[in-house]
Amino acid sequence: MPRSSVALRTSRECNTTSIAEHLLRSTSRILETIFRESGNVGASIGLLEDGNCTFGNLGTRAVDDGQPPTENTTYLISSMTKPFLGLAISLLVADEKYDICFETPVKDVLPELEGKTMLVSDPMDTELTIAHLLAHRSEFLKCTNLWESPDGFVPWTTIDPVLSLLRQMPLSGQHMARPFDNRRNYSNECFALLGEIIERTVSIPWGRFVTEKILRPLQLTNTFTGIPRDHLQDRNNFVASHTVKVDGLISGGHQQPNMRSRNRTEVPKVEPLMTQPSQASFSNDAYEQSPLGAAAGMLSSAKDLLQFYDRFIKAFHRLSVEKHELDHGTSEIERGMITWWKHILSRTQPGDSIYAGGWNTTQIPWSSCDLNHCWPGSDGDNARRLQSAIQCTPDDAALTANRMWYFFQQLSGGKKLALSHGGNMVGATSFCFLVPSLNQAVVVLCNTRGFYLDAANMTCMFLADALARKVTDLRTIKNLCGHLDTIIRLVKGDYIHHLGLYETKLEDEYPQLAWASDFAACVGKFQLVPGVFAEIQGHAREALKFRLYGKGFEYPLRVRYDCSTASSEVTMTFAMSMKDLVPLGVGGNNRLNIRDFELVFRGRDGSGRLFGEFVWAFDRAGVHADGDVSAFAWKRVA
Repeated sequence: MPRSSVALRTSRECNTTSIAEHLLRSTSRILETIFRESGNVGASIGLLEDGNCTFGNLGTRAVDDGQPPTENTTYLISSMTKPFLGLAISLLVADEKYDICFETPVKDVLPELEGKTMLVSDPMDTELTIAHLLAHRSEFLKCTNLWESPDGFVPWTTIDPVLSLLRQMPLSGQHMARPFDNRRNYSNECFALLGEIIERTVSIPWGRFVTEKILRPLQLTNTFTGIPRDHLQDRNNFVASHTVKVDGLISGGHQQPNMRSRNRTEVPKVEPLMTQPSQASFSNDAYEQSPLGAAAGMLSSAKDLLQFYDRFIKAFHRLSVEKHELDHGTSEIERGMITWWKHILSRTQPGDSIYAGGWNTTQIPWSSCDLNHCWPGSDGDNARRLQSAIQCTPDDAALTANRMWYFFQQLSGGKKLALSHGGNMVGATSFCFLVPSLNQAVVVLCNTRGFYLDAANMTCMFLADALARKVTDLRTIKNLCGHLDTIIRLVKGDYIHHLGLYETKLEDEYPQLAWASDFAACVGKFQLVPGVFAEIQGHAREALKFRLYGKGFEYPLRVRYDCSTASSEVTMTFAMSMKDLVPLGVGGNNRLNIRDFELVFRGRDGSGRLFGEFVWAFDRAGVHADGDVSAFAWKRVA
């Protein structure tokens, strides 16, 4: 991202200078640095305060397009789709003709899951309900690695593979062991189920329902549940999707002790690249799309999202101040929002930090003594990397980490409910943070899956904190920028440190590619459950390739150093060097465990025979305590 293209441009929908506008202008330098260093090509920022909107835009709509984005430019918002599904379900609940409620058992709508919806870990809630899906409180295994491909490919065009997996795979040992409390089991598949519940209830695609019942009444003209692939080429309305190429990732050279130092200045250089967007956002003219679109497929603009959040916040005040009850004079969308708020508020208490109704919820101000709860707004890689960086200090790790997460610790006036959500997919990142009682919201949309840092999340937290505190004093803003710089250095340093460990382990344990001529016994088609299969492909002079569904991304396989062609059991990995993987649109802490991508071939009668199966524990954290991975065996079918 050329330096000349990064400059922040601001605009406001009123004539007076606001705190939000002053804040964007006085922090422009550090904001520009964050987006430039992480490789972001373009971004749009929106701040809502008391019904007024202020916007800032950086960079360009595409790496080969010099035009800047605006508040009306449309981005992929990925998992920020989930709150829209929360409102869609609430509309069904609010309408008595559908005879559905938040406590409706999932099996009543999806009988295919009969017998797989008992909540073993929570004796107070024995049956999995729609509310549990909205709160990520299922015990299903995480199946993201089975559909999220580096090139944006999404193989599931119907709900059938999702139902097949959830019906036949074991429940997660991690989440059966104890009650959820303040934890969650984040599951895109559960929101795919919610999309299916909408479709079976109203007999139309979930995307059409959301469009007709939410987007049109709220006049969100730049928001879509999915669009045909060729429409994304219209740069007047849509940004392109980007990833980065990284120079300076030298194999085996990342283990120096100073890699975690926040004073480290030598960092890899990033160069933006255009990539294919996630297919979760594709649809046809009938709003038919992948079921995973209900979890991560919508597109929107900064202006539309603030308009959506403003109506949502107004519904909060109408309910909490006027003790509003639903009546015949209330519009359908208002009834849905009131119903949604009642559901969210019934599950949040002061001190809680949980997921409810499609939102991450928390309470601010934040105290560094709140050791058992998530930091407000901390999400994904940023939180994991910061927590990991703090582990190397001699102080109590959790307490130190909380002190380092400077945001939302200096507010006054008692506890306030805050809602947040982020989105990360191939080619895009996004984040939003709402404080309803303060009539404030911040949203940040990026057209790039960057490097080291989730710039959308970090920027959103920084601006939301300063806006909530109504910071205008330049000295205070300078101090806040210093705190932000400290967090960024820790996050980046920890990632580079663990990246070095990952690269070194990959080279040491899997030193060479698995050549097809040596490991022909691995070639074939293997099935996990009906509708979910993989192919091991390879010609005589090529390395073996691991390919899900026969048409997804081709991962080159590497063989473990101690495995021979005559072994009765052969272990390989489809983990890749980050130098090769990051330009494909993925990366981060969730890719830095080589074991998560190991395939163990077994079940042969002799050295010349074909392997009968391979085991891939794609959700290793969910394996039962006894370590049995037999349920993850992919059986040979061809």
